[in-house]
Amino acid sequence: MFVPYVNISAQLPDKPDQGLLRAIGSRSFPTCVIMDTDGKVILRNDTAGAFRPTTEKRLRASLEVVQELLQLRSAVKADPEDSGSQASLKVVESILEIRSIPLAELDRLIEEPGISKQLMQRFRRWRAVKPVTQLLQDYVAKVRKIPRSDTAARTREFHSAAGKMLAFYRQGLVLDDPRAGIFSDYWRLVFEGALQEEDVEAAARALTVYRQAFGSRPDLKNRIDLMAKRLGSLRKSQEQSGPDEKQGESR
Repeated sequence: MFVPYVNISAQLPDKPDQGLLRAIGSRSFPTCVIMDTDGKVILRNDTAGAFRPTTEKRLRASLEVVQELLQLRSAVKADPEDSGSQASLKVVESILEIRSIPLAELDRLIEEPGISKQLMQRFRRWRAVKPVTQLLQDYVAKVRKIPRSDTAARTREFHSAAGKMLAFYRQGLVLDDPRAGIFSDYWRLVFEGALQEEDVEAAARALTVYRQAFGSRPDLKNRIDLMAKRLGSLRKSQEQSGPDEKQGESR
């Protein structure tokens, strides 16, 4: 059904495919994708976030997603007039980030007759977190254009993204599944945005959720401890400011 291929980047003249990572639009390690027979990426994010074949169960689930895509492509090729198959294919390709289609058009396509109930449910889950995904993608794209030496500009972009993520949180767009690849980034940015605006309640919730999800990981202990320390400093600062000053600020 598929051929596993591992590419190891190395600065050796005889190593094949040394431009592969950039060609598929990635710059980080490890990067795991599934390509079609034309060499085009057809899966880089599965139902649990960034594609990481860490278990047989997850690999099989990802291959089922790919199989759905290939079956829809075959159905459209066999009957180009089948509006249900065409709409389903566009929705699936959008979810897999193969094709970029405006959300307004996708909202219309998902109502087409012939869309399966399973795909409709999957689309709605994806649609709910799309603003968060788009924000993270825009932030990464902007930062990549800023030289590493320009820390001030990078910090400004980070603070801007944190403020926008906090706004999503306040609007009720909340992620609750730690398996999602964007879960960690979402809550970290909500925490940072809350600290910027001195919103103790939002920062405390972000820290609690983050700790519950990742508190058992030794590699994140220092990060979590630092988050707790910064939240404690904010609380102390507000307590020292006194009720009169707080009331003046709220007015």
